[in-house]
Amino acid sequence: MLYNEVNTVLSAIFDSHTHSDNSHDGHHPISFMGETAESKGMAGFCVTDHFECNMPEEKHTTRLRDSFYESAMAREAFGGRLLITSGIELGQATQNLPLAEKFLKQYDFDFVLGSLHNLQGQRDLCHYQFEGMDVQKIILEYYAQMLELCQWGKFDVLAHMTYPLRYIMGIQKIPVDLTPVDEVIGEILTVLVKKDKGLEINTSTLRQGLGETMPSLRYVKLFRELGGKYITLGSDAHYAEHIGSNFSDGLALAKEAGFDHFTVYRKREPQLHKIG
Repeated sequence: MLYNEVNTVLSAIFDSHTHSDNSHDGHHPISFMGETAESKGMAGFCVTDHFECNMPEEKHTTRLRDSFYESAMAREAFGGRLLITSGIELGQATQNLPLAEKFLKQYDFDFVLGSLHNLQGQRDLCHYQFEGMDVQKIILEYYAQMLELCQWGKFDVLAHMTYPLRYIMGIQKIPVDLTPVDEVIGEILTVLVKKDKGLEINTSTLRQGLGETMPSLRYVKLFRELGGKYITLGSDAHYAEHIGSNFSDGLALAKEAGFDHFTVYRKREPQLHKIG
């Protein structure tokens, strides 16, 4: 079971990757997200609104401030009924390290997701039309840059490690072979283990057409075999109704990979909770 700071018993479902209307692509206020999560009988969720480090600072400053304070107000409003924590999805940190580190110091986050949405100097992969492109070259460059992100490592958990597949295979139905980058993916997972970082099981692609989590069982199992200790569950919800979606599948995958717990972060510290 999951407990809050006063040891009130809650349910075992905690979503560590959600977006409110303080993200450029989010749709609902945190208060409504809380009502939805409570109606689903969840333990709670972390608000991880976007901060894309490759974009100008002014595009995110107000949104990030509002996200942080609205999370705190919602946490107070729901009290012991629902745990709402304050987080951030820090995108492309290595593309502007001074900006990334400035905002990590400015806010007392509970949780920091590290993610990579675009190659250096390029648009988010969600905007690509991959037909006719050199997909393998893009994949090679993507994981080389992800390795750099993990070597920096000032986040808690790596988000949606197989992000390109969401669009290449899931939406545009172009087959991709990740075997050529298995070695660098192994390096990425090894760095996460050495730095005591976690890996996200992102369930969004179970509802978006890919048919597997990001990453798939193969890589979650490898992470465990390499000594990985921390996995989080994230719906990557941009609509309130998607909070906690497909978590039974994600938890089953975690158990199959060898984990008997999932992780919730409070004040940047991992708390382990048994998978029921």
